[in-house]
Amino acid sequence: MILDKLSNQDIYKGLHRNFPMVFDFIKNNDLRTLELGKHTIDEDNVFVVVMEYDTQDISECKSETHLRYIDIQYMIFGEEYIGVTNLKNEVPTTPYDEKGDFMFYSLPKLPQIKLTANHFAVFFKDDIHQTMIKVQDAKRLRKAVFKILK
Repeated sequence: MILDKLSNQDIYKGLHRNFPMVFDFIKNNDLRTLELGKHTIDEDNVFVVVMEYDTQDISECKSETHLRYIDIQYMIFGEEYIGVTNLKNEVPTTPYDEKGDFMFYSLPKLPQIKLTANHFAVFFKDDIHQTMIKVQDAKRLRKAVFKILK
């Protein structure tokens, strides 16, 4: 798991052959006005889902992992807490959804990071992450979730 500000993106470009493509997309597109939904960047290798939602109480938020895709979650505006931990021996509460590339977990309160505007978090296959957690009160946010095929 990585949490950093966008201005440090150059540090991470060498971690995966498609990370530079993601950071270039952020730099070259107005994500505040980009239509909500899925946008293909490089076929199924790299795509982004732009979303807006209201953050929620932690009891409403699910923990998940992915097998096929790495997530780069970039906060356009707003903020949320994200629960995170490394996958050890946790057992999913749902079978793997191949189409959606996720498994859910029921875990006690996880350590949290705070994702704020112009920051990004990277989640690899062994990173359990629980998004959508409110910071104080429920508020609207806009986030771009980039999916990078491993």
